[in-house]
Amino acid sequence: MTDACRVGVCRLAASHQSTIGNRQSQSVLFKFVVFGIFIIYLLLVAIVLLRYLKPARWIKAKVIEPPQRRPATEKEVLIDVVDVDKSFDHPVIVGLNLQIYRGETLGVLGRSGTGKSVLLKLLVGLLRPDRGRILLEGKDITRMTEAELLEVRKEVSYVFQGGAIFDFLNVGENIAYPLREQGWTDEEQIRQRVEYLLDAVELEGWGSAAYTELSVGAKKQVAIARAIANNPEAILYDEPTTGVDPIIGKSLSRLIRKLNKREHLTSIVVTHDLRCIDIVADRILMLKSGLIRFQGTKEEFHASEDPFIQAFIAGKRYEEEEPEAERLAG
Repeated sequence: MTDACRVGVCRLAASHQSTIGNRQSQSVLFKFVVFGIFIIYLLLVAIVLLRYLKPARWIKAKVIEPPQRRPATEKEVLIDVVDVDKSFDHPVIVGLNLQIYRGETLGVLGRSGTGKSVLLKLLVGLLRPDRGRILLEGKDITRMTEAELLEVRKEVSYVFQGGAIFDFLNVGENIAYPLREQGWTDEEQIRQRVEYLLDAVELEGWGSAAYTELSVGAKKQVAIARAIANNPEAILYDEPTTGVDPIIGKSLSRLIRKLNKREHLTSIVVTHDLRCIDIVADRILMLKSGLIRFQGTKEEFHASEDPFIQAFIAGKRYEEEEPEAERLAG
């Protein structure tokens, strides 16, 4: 074989080896790219699962607290009710005078039909009194227009007996609703506020839950979270423990008490549940026939010698009511 042939063969062999090496390099690079794409795909799937699937609810979200409200000074009046009357087909509230202090929890007791829920609706402007004034931080809400009352309701939230959350929105969107109504547009800030509120009402990780997945107690927790979303001065609770078992009722009562202290709220809790009152209340107001029958501390309430109060505590009918009940039955 000539030298020229040997050189040609060597070049051909070298070219072949180079081609094989290039193909191997390309194969390795291709496998690396495919592997990288697969890893990215797995990460995306994991993110989607963590965001939307319900088993991810045990993950505790990072929360950001809202600006802190200053604690109340002693005996600082937030709401002043002056000589208020309200009637429908009969008198419901008669000559009511009441001061509610900033930062306290006032428990309102009474039998059904004594004006407890009517009082709450008067305090937030959902009803107007027939006579008298209701002052919120010195401003008479009875003379306000509906547009002005909308601003008042940003400062005084109302938790309805049934919760009144929207069944077509998930938990997070229910809580975000008042924020959007108030003009919040930054989705990250809304998300952070919702996560804070879910944590506050002990529902962390439940933002994506649907209405149908919630128990009665959880619906009330969502309603409370929505009520404090706008950082109001006061919250009005209408029978917060109605419709739940005693264990859940006790848990809800403790939650109300915790939020009152944590958020420096003023709370008015209407209930017939003495266990709830014993947990949440700083002061008790008892109504009978539209009038204040008792006003004082829990200790004074339980020590009262008023036979009506003692009958209420014992869960018995007060003897003065028996003739009237017999007359209606007859």
